[in-house]
Amino acid sequence: MKADLQKNEQRILLFSVFILSLCGIIYELVLGSLASYLLGNPVQQYSVTIGVFLSSMGLGSYLSRYITKNLIKAFVRIEIFLGLIGGISVVLLNYFFSFSVSFYMLHVFFLVVIGTLVGLEIPLLTRILKSYGALKDIISNVLTLDYIGGLGGSLLFPLILFPYLGRYLTSIFVGVINIAVAVIVIVKIVDYSRRKLDLSLAFASLIILLFLAVNSDWVTAILNKKMFYDDIVFSKRSKYQEIVLTRSGDDFRLYLDGSLQFSTSDEYRYHEMLVYPPVMICGGRNISVLVLGGGDGLAVRELLRFKNVLHVTLVELDEYMVDLARNNSTLKTINNHSLSNERVYVVTGDAYDYLTKNSLKYDVIIADFPDPHDETVSKLYTDSFFKIVKRSLKSDGVFVTQSTSPLFAREAFWCINNTLGTVFKNVIPYHVFIPTFGDWGFNIGMDRYIKPGEIDESANSKFFTKETFKAAMHFPPDSDVVKTEINKFNRPILYLYYLKGWKNSDY
Repeated sequence: MKADLQKNEQRILLFSVFILSLCGIIYELVLGSLASYLLGNPVQQYSVTIGVFLSSMGLGSYLSRYITKNLIKAFVRIEIFLGLIGGISVVLLNYFFSFSVSFYMLHVFFLVVIGTLVGLEIPLLTRILKSYGALKDIISNVLTLDYIGGLGGSLLFPLILFPYLGRYLTSIFVGVINIAVAVIVIVKIVDYSRRKLDLSLAFASLIILLFLAVNSDWVTAILNKKMFYDDIVFSKRSKYQEIVLTRSGDDFRLYLDGSLQFSTSDEYRYHEMLVYPPVMICGGRNISVLVLGGGDGLAVRELLRFKNVLHVTLVELDEYMVDLARNNSTLKTINNHSLSNERVYVVTGDAYDYLTKNSLKYDVIIADFPDPHDETVSKLYTDSFFKIVKRSLKSDGVFVTQSTSPLFAREAFWCINNTLGTVFKNVIPYHVFIPTFGDWGFNIGMDRYIKPGEIDESANSKFFTKETFKAAMHFPPDSDVVKTEINKFNRPILYLYYLKGWKNSDY
């Protein structure tokens, strides 16, 4: 009977190893993704997060030697504290967010505390399990389950937890699991002392986390209010990004992962300058257009003003964004129901993948991608990507891409220009002032030459004219041409130029 009881306790403790390893890797991923979301530069944020977290685990492993008595009780209290502090970490970091050194120190503080507690777990469990069997078997079992748990957490977070729960609820969910492990150990380990006290601590912590989970909408509204000054009229996490729509009077603004995408007060300047030049370069002939990105439907709205645009294909990664642009009353009013127009065909998927498999030829291709703020997005501005874009263009086709600010990210803008120049014979850089964004740039690539005065000017525009376009091609000394490297798939230098340029900007 005693042997069966010990075997049951051993199974519980070994299963705890698997669960706690899974939780530990998820904490690391949650904090890394949060830092990337709030501060940008994912490569740097994940590198710092992993480095600090792993070194803190090492610190925890070292400190475990000083715990010599009541190992099970120490383990349980570590789990309760880890569950509570890990569960509320995302809430507190969001609430105290600022672009200051103090916030970064708070982020590192949570990494150190959580990493140290995670580092304490395995050494303590190994020492506890030593009394249940041969040390070589115990170490083998513990390390095996630890590594499998790490794999489970690294798959569970990006495939299920993050897309469907988001960071906030994921951190609470994992915290609850930690505390649940503590409760199971308290209840199932026969010789556990001071059971009532530790159960009280566990249930008090669970109540705090469950309160935050049940009131997630209310807490999220408070956190969003800290992030956004205007009234929030819509907020939702899709599989790929956080979508927030705000309103201040007649001005609506769309934010994706905290980055402003447009303001209705001046977005027409951006979208007219993005869409009109390539379409007008084609003259009055009938054309087909491919739009990459731009799931809000605003670029498509401008294209539909041209009668000679017979067909528009929109490729957007986020299906939820497309659905929102089609069905949200505010957004479909802003985009003039563009994504429901019979001339528009929408494809949900990756632009790179679409172009790789595409066999059609387009007269105009428009890239309305996010800024190249990280290595992932930067691949959409590489010479490799521009080559597959060119493959989908007709011989006299025109390609245009938004290219960030030539004033605030001067090297990034001209890096895009120089990279396009390795693929297209003629590259036309131009820029426009947009009040909510500042000075903003674009680049046109094509294999033919045309003078600005030769373009058609038949559109009913608010801002764009021939003279506007001619003036837009003039760059003052503080944003004029600079020498840069070419942005390549295996060496995406662009995002480093981008981060360097925007680091000291007030926009």
